[in-house]
Amino acid sequence: MIKRSNGSYIGCRVSSTKQLQQGESLTDQENVCAPTVKRLSSNILKVYKIQHTATKEGDSFIDEIIEDIKTHSIRGSYFVIKSIDRFCRAGTEEYSKLKTNLEELGIQLIDAYGTISPKINTLSHLGGVEYKWSMISPSEGAEIMEAHKSKREVSDILTRTIGAEINLVREGYSIGAPNDGFVNDKVLVEGKKKPIQVADQNRAHFIIKMFELRASGIYTDQETVNQLNTMGYRSQLRHRWSKEKNKVIGSTGGKKLTVKHLQNIIKNPIYCGVNNEKWLLKPIRTKYEGLVDIFIFNKANSGKVFVEEGKDGSVTIHKNYNLHSLKRMRDNPLFPFKSVILCPECGKPFLGSVSKGKSGAGFPAYHCSRNHKQYGVSKKEFEKTLAHFINNLKYKDDFFKGFETTLMNKYREKEKEIGEFSLKANVNVADLEMEKLQKIEAFTNTKNETIRNTLEEQINSLQGQIVEYQSQRNKLEVKENDIHSFVRYAKNLMEHPEEMLLKQENITILRALFGLVFDELPTYTEIVSGTPKLSLVYTLSEKFTDDEALMAGDEGIEPPPKDLEAFVLPLN
Repeated sequence: MIKRSNGSYIGCRVSSTKQLQQGESLTDQENVCAPTVKRLSSNILKVYKIQHTATKEGDSFIDEIIEDIKTHSIRGSYFVIKSIDRFCRAGTEEYSKLKTNLEELGIQLIDAYGTISPKINTLSHLGGVEYKWSMISPSEGAEIMEAHKSKREVSDILTRTIGAEINLVREGYSIGAPNDGFVNDKVLVEGKKKPIQVADQNRAHFIIKMFELRASGIYTDQETVNQLNTMGYRSQLRHRWSKEKNKVIGSTGGKKLTVKHLQNIIKNPIYCGVNNEKWLLKPIRTKYEGLVDIFIFNKANSGKVFVEEGKDGSVTIHKNYNLHSLKRMRDNPLFPFKSVILCPECGKPFLGSVSKGKSGAGFPAYHCSRNHKQYGVSKKEFEKTLAHFINNLKYKDDFFKGFETTLMNKYREKEKEIGEFSLKANVNVADLEMEKLQKIEAFTNTKNETIRNTLEEQINSLQGQIVEYQSQRNKLEVKENDIHSFVRYAKNLMEHPEEMLLKQENITILRALFGLVFDELPTYTEIVSGTPKLSLVYTLSEKFTDDEALMAGDEGIEPPPKDLEAFVLPLN
């Protein structure tokens, strides 16, 4: 059976952890309410300390208070709060619910500021006559006004603070917790301090390494994850607060990188200095540097997220972006060179199609008519001319000497990079070895079988990590002989350009190889005349200009038959 007492409950409420740390605390509110409890000749039964923002939907904190009071074996008579506007920030509905539920339990709501007055019976002059409707609160209007004022105050505060934060973000500054790899900082702008993010000296190198490994195209995501974990990557540690939100009781984080976490980081454009959060009307450049540049970001994302830079400094973010999609260059094996040889009239890639003559026979041709008179060359003549040109290419005699020297310099740089990686990996392994030794010592010092089993599992897990990280470290070694072997392979490949360029079936690789041979993709007339801009690697043989066999190709440089326009079968 529930007993009734003259005791009091105290209700204290703040909206956020930040308010706990910087402003009025729950204890401050308790101290304000305590004299009111004393004035009521009451004693404190329980203090409710609540962190609940007025912007949260629902009134679960009121329900929790009421349910908790119902469980007490001794029920108090008063519920004391500092003020209506402090405790009921969601307005009159929240306040009415609290007061009504307390009254149903026979508990009077009191505020330390004295706004709430006891109910009176409008029929008391009739001697003992009382109805539910005759019990009124003289301060009801003032109470409702306070509750409404509280909600309006919350709206005004949030409008000012959130509005200011939205403006800062739209100007390119940073609001809230920093992204992994950054720390918050401030910069002075026209006499005012504005928030930015700067590289975290302890964590930025992990994020940069993720992008570099992804952009290299050499490693799978799992291999990248393994390397980062070997270097000692662990997720950020964050405070875990008590239920009352008034003290730190632990921490979260400290976990290894996973493939999913890696992919979430890689696709976030904030790491290349571009922000696209929901407050923005469109993506913008930030007022602070990213950890990587846009080129590395795009390369690491391989088109899944692509940041396009406009000439006016604007940025656009594309999803699942195909660099060639606007050029309509679908790979057609019948016309492998249409995207690497340009039309001499407009400088754009050729199209390839087959026209049908009156006899029904097909006439394949490379052609173009983009805002100019049709220019076309039969497929046979086009590819014969190109083959003649490529067969007369030769690499410069002194190129490979410099090429090998450059590779050796790169090798030395890679050696340094691997050395730094190995150093980090060794430190990480040493930490794990120390932890393992501590576990082994604890294992030998205890006789409790349950503890020994747990420690044994932990020791085995640590040993597995040590072996894994040592293996990752050893995989990355590059030996000097590998460089010389690569040079020999490259030399053999470049001595036979016809093998490299004319017999390449993968059109994506073909485009890349043409990019190595030519400084700029050549037009067809440049191929005919031998005047394209070659890279520093290649030159034309003297035989080219004296070869009369090429002259036969000149006759093929003319518009195709009239049939071509009428009977084009688009294969591109």
